[in-house]
Amino acid sequence: MAVKIERGGWVLIFIIGVLLVGYSLNRYGVINLGVLGGGKNSSGGETLDSSKPLLIPASSTSDDAEVRLRVNVWVGCVGGLVANGGLDTQPDSIYGKKGLKVSFKIIDDWTEGASALATNNVDVMLTTADVYAKDYAQFKDKGFGSHAFLMVDWSRGADGVIGKQGINSIEDLAGKSVAFAPYTPSHFLLWNGLKASGLSTEQRNEIFNKAVHTKDGIEPATLFAQQKVDAAVAWDPDMSDAVAKRPGSKKIYDTRIANRLIADILVVSDGFSARHPQTLVKFAQGWLEGVEFIKSQPDRAYNLIGAVKDFNIPSDLAKTMLGGVKLADYADNRSFMGTAGSNADYANIFQMAQDMYRELRIIRHTGNPEESLDRRYMEKLSASFSMASSEAPIEYREPAKGTTPLATQHRSIYFDPNSARMSLDSRAVVDELAGTMRAYENTVVDIEGNTDSTGSRAYNIQLSHQRADAVRDYLIEKYGFPAVRLRTAGNGPDKPIATNGTAEGREKNRRTDIKVYANPAS
Repeated sequence: MAVKIERGGWVLIFIIGVLLVGYSLNRYGVINLGVLGGGKNSSGGETLDSSKPLLIPASSTSDDAEVRLRVNVWVGCVGGLVANGGLDTQPDSIYGKKGLKVSFKIIDDWTEGASALATNNVDVMLTTADVYAKDYAQFKDKGFGSHAFLMVDWSRGADGVIGKQGINSIEDLAGKSVAFAPYTPSHFLLWNGLKASGLSTEQRNEIFNKAVHTKDGIEPATLFAQQKVDAAVAWDPDMSDAVAKRPGSKKIYDTRIANRLIADILVVSDGFSARHPQTLVKFAQGWLEGVEFIKSQPDRAYNLIGAVKDFNIPSDLAKTMLGGVKLADYADNRSFMGTAGSNADYANIFQMAQDMYRELRIIRHTGNPEESLDRRYMEKLSASFSMASSEAPIEYREPAKGTTPLATQHRSIYFDPNSARMSLDSRAVVDELAGTMRAYENTVVDIEGNTDSTGSRAYNIQLSHQRADAVRDYLIEKYGFPAVRLRTAGNGPDKPIATNGTAEGREKNRRTDIKVYANPAS
């Protein structure tokens, strides 16, 4: 039987259709319906300008606000757990004595964690600086405001890349199968290592095309131990267990080497920070006091983690896992955030991660890392904590002769003819190298100049050494890298990688080789 639809019915159907199309376009980022709300973000408040002074009302009800914090099962959040006395605030805890109420919400999935913040189901989320580069861009496209405001920890050996027997460098991953969890710190660790290597774009793409994707950082270690993949990106203790179970396998590199690459941070919605600045200051202060407590009484912290039922991390395992991180104190926070325009660690990581996600077409735009960071809460606490660093300076030692580099880059660094003066465009290439050296701080770097066979061998060796020295001096003068970390050599025409019989071959031979070694002192 035919159904007759009246004129009003067609209008209703049309409106519903428009709404469905609009929702779909907004959902997938084609349009932003948030701008129709008068410029307010979806957290219910104006997007914050973190460059303006942080104003805390003399009379405030912010102490009554509950802080709902997204975490995943990770020992890095122990500073907050200790301050809270568990997942929920205990009256005699650090937070309890400050009049705060904090609830830890365990959301292991990274995407769900970001969604919880954007939909106002949590106020603060634990994430990493690299993953936040993705989330921030996606939040911004949808009109949602957020800022990073507290550093939680550095990964210092907890994350790494492992390979079967015969894989001794990053370049050896070419053509191999690698398991990792996509769009997580594991993904960033692998992408960044491959980017810093001498592998071509085609070789790197092949590795990612052959890769086995997993839901978390535990499964890659399992697959590796079962010999189902050639390499894996995993975290401890699963990573070390997998290496022990597969004879001849080893760690290729980890975050003891890339010791300024993976950092856990806390991100707050602009709506919450606008309404409750005093609460957030006390929250940050209590977290850092929790870190100080752990340093003075670590065993009590291990026991507390073991007592948190939903974490499923026994106290002895917590002790092992905490051995692979550096909990961030106040001095770490100030150093990590730096000052505006200083290209501190946060900006360095955020920029590299933006490049990755833009290359993967996960985000459409890159922006200034400065816009995603709010230093004002740390600045408010300047009188409460010491600025003295708790980390000893790194001692550098020369790698033994015959040591295989972690990675070898062949870079075209151009100089003025018959000169050791770098061209302006080549300084940008060296600046990119500096970003890698900053993230992989626990490495020793060789800079070797090479020429083609045109002209006198003795002159070419001298000139190539002078050019290698010029790159080293630029890195020392501009970025403050210790001279002992950088070694130079001039090979002249003695180490060609192509024929000198063609113009194309000679151009390839006129290069600078960058060899990166794990610091033997570590």
